[in-house]
Amino acid sequence: MGWSKQIVQALLIVLLQVLLFDHLQIAGWGVPMVYVLVLMNLPVQIPRWAEMLIGAVVGLIFDVWNSSLGVNMAACIAFSFLRPILLGNVVQDLERVKGEVCSNTIGRIEYLKCLVFLVLVHHLLVFALEAWSWNNWWIVLIQTLISSVVTILIIVGYDIFKR
Repeated sequence: MGWSKQIVQALLIVLLQVLLFDHLQIAGWGVPMVYVLVLMNLPVQIPRWAEMLIGAVVGLIFDVWNSSLGVNMAACIAFSFLRPILLGNVVQDLERVKGEVCSNTIGRIEYLKCLVFLVLVHHLLVFALEAWSWNNWWIVLIQTLISSVVTILIIVGYDIFKR
């Protein structure tokens, strides 16, 4: 996918997150954070500094939108930092992957492994930093699990639909 298509796709995902997904409450405990798809689908060939910068900008957009004081930015930077490491460990022949990361380019199982791990880490960081305390750790875990499951289902559905 060309850069222009990826930018349009990223803008559409951000708009969907802001206009639709931010207003969904799953049993009052979780919110799908589908915007991580922008970070997940970045090309493998992107320089590490650019990936981290994109993660910071994406996180900053949602911090400004939600008035969350760096919570999303920290989680997105962690996501962007861990993604290349995880892809390198999960995908056997990463050099052959061209273009964006999706189930078609790296394989369904590999994509799902990376997606589940990265979404869980991202969501755990978001909810833990929002709580700023482990006194109610079980609430953080419930929010993380519910939001992660819904986010992963939406992203996998999108990936299947995109094929």
